[in-house]
Amino acid sequence: MAVTFKDKVVLVTGGSRGLGNAFSRCLAQAGATVAINSLTEDDRGTTQSINAAGGRAIHFPGRVEDSAELVERVVVECGRVDAIIHNAGFIQDKTLRKMPEKQWDAVMDVHLKTSFKLAQAGWPHFEEQGGGRIVLMSSSAGLYGNFGQANYASAKMGMYGLAQSIAQEGAKTNITCNCVSPFGATEMNSANFPEALKTAIKADYVAPLVAYLAHEDCKESGSMFEASAGSFKKLRWERTVGLNLDPRTEDVSIDAVAENWGQVVDFSETEHPSGMGEALQLMYARTMTTE
Repeated sequence: MAVTFKDKVVLVTGGSRGLGNAFSRCLAQAGATVAINSLTEDDRGTTQSINAAGGRAIHFPGRVEDSAELVERVVVECGRVDAIIHNAGFIQDKTLRKMPEKQWDAVMDVHLKTSFKLAQAGWPHFEEQGGGRIVLMSSSAGLYGNFGQANYASAKMGMYGLAQSIAQEGAKTNITCNCVSPFGATEMNSANFPEALKTAIKADYVAPLVAYLAHEDCKESGSMFEASAGSFKKLRWERTVGLNLDPRTEDVSIDAVAENWGQVVDFSETEHPSGMGEALQLMYARTMTTE
């Protein structure tokens, strides 16, 4: 059975170009009313082309940082909002040593703070409607770091912590939140790419995962995914079994850590805690056993 967004409204920030354009078109093709946000009045014909193809899209120009106002405009114009995809953003690269604080703040605001503001603005509408979906565009820079992008990497990884917290707070009211680290050819990143690579990593080949995470049938929440070239992968935390000293009988010291460093970083045996409680319990439970 085909996945359909009939009678659903999805807000896509930065939805008129690049990856956002692909998301908007994919959602419209699946029957959604797409509320396309972009900074300027010019949405590069995205809304017009969707409507001309038989879909339904409405353009909402304005700063995405004005999140509460944006969400209310969508609800007034469209009657509801069922999902929010936060794709808008920009980069301001500079090495940590040379980065001005205002440059750090600007990137954190549009990516991480606005994720919070959009989720908060959509929350009462989601509760009233019996659920909602939030999808945040993260980045490989957040997952793996990138030279000259301390601000961008921190914001994008911060989204994952936000998504995991939203997942817990929204569980009882059917509100989910997930992150996607996408890689697709856009005007901004592909000017020097070979044509074969541009074809292989079209933004269209990222969009289906993002769209499904925005669908009411998808119950996944608090997760991070990577998507590119039609490849979709879920990530998880992994940690070493590590060095486990018992403070009751062993020396817990700098020397003990140094002497057993190989054990601390050995990934031949691993653990995959599913949450903070399990992660901590695996560390302290053994020290609380009694004979």
